[in-house]
Amino acid sequence: MPIYEFRCSKCRRRLEIFVQRFAPPANPVCTACGSETSRIFSRFSVQKSKSDKGVYDDILSDGKLTRGLMRNDPRALAEWSRKMSRAAGDDMTPESEELLNRLDAGEDVSEVMEAMKPPELMGDNGTD
Repeated sequence: MPIYEFRCSKCRRRLEIFVQRFAPPANPVCTACGSETSRIFSRFSVQKSKSDKGVYDDILSDGKLTRGLMRNDPRALAEWSRKMSRAAGDDMTPESEELLNRLDAGEDVSEVMEAMKPPELMGDNGTD
């Protein structure tokens, strides 16, 4: 069962909510302050079955895409992420879309990830 991640709009805490179905909770509130939350981009894992083999083989056999990934091309990473999400049947969160749009624009992956780092992972002066 999935674990969904949310960020509080007031205190900026990150919440993890375990759900026993494959849909995110409707409108979760912050467990610390009771404010509204928004869903954030989180890592995911895909377990493939024998019926999924063709979908993933198609993605991995795309020579142009794999060459782009090998060159660390941010556009290739964005394309791969979208294809994998579609294959898994996942909906994109606004944060995921923002991340992928920035990669589509050619921004460096490290810089995009640093810019989107949650505040609690930043140092006292707003840096690591």
